[in-house]
Amino acid sequence: MSGVAKRLDGKHVVFTGRLASMPRGDAAALVTARGGVCERDVSKKTSIVIVGQEGWPLRKDGRVSQKLVAAKRQQSLGQALAIVTEEEWLSDLGLHEQSEGIHRRFTSVQLGRLLKLPRQRLTAWIRAGLIEPAETIDGVHVFDFQQVASLRTLWEMTKAGVSHRQLKQSFERLSRWLPNLGSPATLALLEQDGHILVRLDEGLADSTGQLQFDFADDETAVLNAPSELHASSSEPSADDWYHRGIEFEATGDLAQAARAYREALFLGSPTPAMAFNLGNVLYALGQVSGAAERFRHAVELDHNFFEGWNNLGNALCDLGDGADAVAAFRRALALVPNFADAHYNIAEALTALGRGTEACEHWRAYLRLEPIGEWAAYARRRLASHT
Repeated sequence: MSGVAKRLDGKHVVFTGRLASMPRGDAAALVTARGGVCERDVSKKTSIVIVGQEGWPLRKDGRVSQKLVAAKRQQSLGQALAIVTEEEWLSDLGLHEQSEGIHRRFTSVQLGRLLKLPRQRLTAWIRAGLIEPAETIDGVHVFDFQQVASLRTLWEMTKAGVSHRQLKQSFERLSRWLPNLGSPATLALLEQDGHILVRLDEGLADSTGQLQFDFADDETAVLNAPSELHASSSEPSADDWYHRGIEFEATGDLAQAARAYREALFLGSPTPAMAFNLGNVLYALGQVSGAAERFRHAVELDHNFFEGWNNLGNALCDLGDGADAVAAFRRALALVPNFADAHYNIAEALTALGRGTEACEHWRAYLRLEPIGEWAAYARRRLASHT
């Protein structure tokens, strides 16, 4: 236990970092309702510092937040000050439902949306090992909330030009101060000319998945991205072509990725993942009709492929077949009732069909699962326009 009681009578509370469970204003109101006093800055009166888990408590320059540094300083001077994570605080207050929200899971589609990353970039990051799925269900990667928050922080800081050295120092500091906050990445990050890299079996890769020189291993040749197929003494297998397709897709060469996935399917023993990936590539290329056929193929091979049903619904919407799209989304939700993306998509489809009352049911379901973010704000506007 962190030492925080269910009541906060007389406690002076400071928040640092972005909260995952609720807006900062709601958290401040909760402190007041429990008898505490919410303060902006750490002082000699501060009793509790709560670290939000929507990312990491870092400033824009990558340094640890001033509030957390000040809290550690006050602790070193003998002040009775507790530093707890948002999850620990909510749990100690008896708010287990809000605390459990921090443990929600996300598919690759949701992860890409939350991070505002192109699918090809996200695929490259997964392949490079910057983030690993918490589990894989029927070939679909699923990630936990802390992975999303960690990678979002890394991405935002990298785009802002924060050096790897600064991030490493900050993460090392946080891991000592808040061991329960979790690891910022799944493997060691490296730096070369100011860029964040990861080590793969075949060398170093940057954030696009492009392989780089690895002078530490005394490499003597450039390891190119997979746009050059290496000659082999035997004909590539379906699995070889499938993995080549993944590599082409990761580097943004969608035409070659489509060719590779087709070769994999032509060689027999097609898998749902082969058809699904080809559908995604065709969709990205604007070949929506072809994409729909491939998604159909994927769910024919595996009736329980819920992301296949969801993507089929998206393609059918684009083709103007709203009724069949709704049916596809319903299949996805029958398999995974808490599939937030499918609730969002079916709500859009039903709205387009003039079935606003039915749509509202799914907007509400989406907001229960995804209460924060621009898509949640859009869902609320849709609900408001119908009432």
